[in-house]
Amino acid sequence: MSIDSEDNKKVNDNENAGEAETNSETAECQDENAENEWVDLLGSGVIKKKILEEGEPDSRPQRQQVCTINYELFVEDEIIEKQENFEIDLGDCDVIQGLDVSIGLMNVGEECLLEIEPRLAFGSKGLPPKISGVTTVTYKLKLVSTREEDLETLSISERKKKGNKKRERGNWWYCRGENTIAVQCYRKALDYLDEVEGGIKLPKSEAEDITDSALQDLLEDRISVYNNLAAAQIKLESYDAALTSLKTVLQCQPNNIKALYRQAKVYKAKTDIAAAMKSLQKAKEIAPNDPDIQNELTKLKQIVEKQKKTERELAKRMFGSTLKQEKKPPLSKKVYVWATVAASLAVGLAGLATYRFKFF
Repeated sequence: MSIDSEDNKKVNDNENAGEAETNSETAECQDENAENEWVDLLGSGVIKKKILEEGEPDSRPQRQQVCTINYELFVEDEIIEKQENFEIDLGDCDVIQGLDVSIGLMNVGEECLLEIEPRLAFGSKGLPPKISGVTTVTYKLKLVSTREEDLETLSISERKKKGNKKRERGNWWYCRGENTIAVQCYRKALDYLDEVEGGIKLPKSEAEDITDSALQDLLEDRISVYNNLAAAQIKLESYDAALTSLKTVLQCQPNNIKALYRQAKVYKAKTDIAAAMKSLQKAKEIAPNDPDIQNELTKLKQIVEKQKKTERELAKRMFGSTLKQEKKPPLSKKVYVWATVAASLAVGLAGLATYRFKFF
């Protein structure tokens, strides 16, 4: 081989080595950039976000706005849930907390991936059977649009639909033991279903056409929400608030068995056994074969008997002790004999003294 050939070979080798090194550095930069695409939203690692498509600048939704979203819920590569054009009220617990927070930080039209740890996803309870209590879930999410909503402009059918959607969401949280969130959802449902200043506020165009049947349906839905609200309040031991909710139900439906039963539970918790018995007795008249009512009545009767027994024992101890103190102990036989002798002697001496005084 010539010297020129050797020199050319060395140059080519150096060029190839330099190119390989450059490619390696580029690959490392690409890997680093790929890792940097994931953003830690809260700084705690609980929610991580990767933007797939940028949205309109400065178009983030505000709390209470209606947000329309598309989403897919993944665990590993399996789709667990999918929704398109799904509407939520931002900040109203319509979705899990991690998703609600993330939507509030998106722009309209933005599409992203989210990784949410259990604490802000489905908690320790998970979402059986697919999601355990330690599962980090992935969402593919798009914020389609946002809009304002004026409650007073909604029709009766829209109010009914929205109110019942809130009620169902409250039931979902209640079944998971998240009673504080359930109460929030039920109260929001009442904003759509409840009376305002003695009547439902409706658009003028509809106010004249509303039927008694439609109003009755709305009343039935409202009563159902109050009943469920009371159940959540009982779980939270907010007994006075629960009584207020139940009294609202019973004013409209005096024979509502669920309300009577729950009212009895509240009175029992407040140790007003007489009031609890009264509520259960009325419930039993309406549903004589209901096993829950029977069982609760049996428990209350046992409490009443226990109270009576305690009162009897207490009275026995109190009055028995008093009688013992008042009753004089009997004299022994010897003491009685000596007392009799002493009395006789005293009488004799008194007689003698009288005789001496008279004749001497």
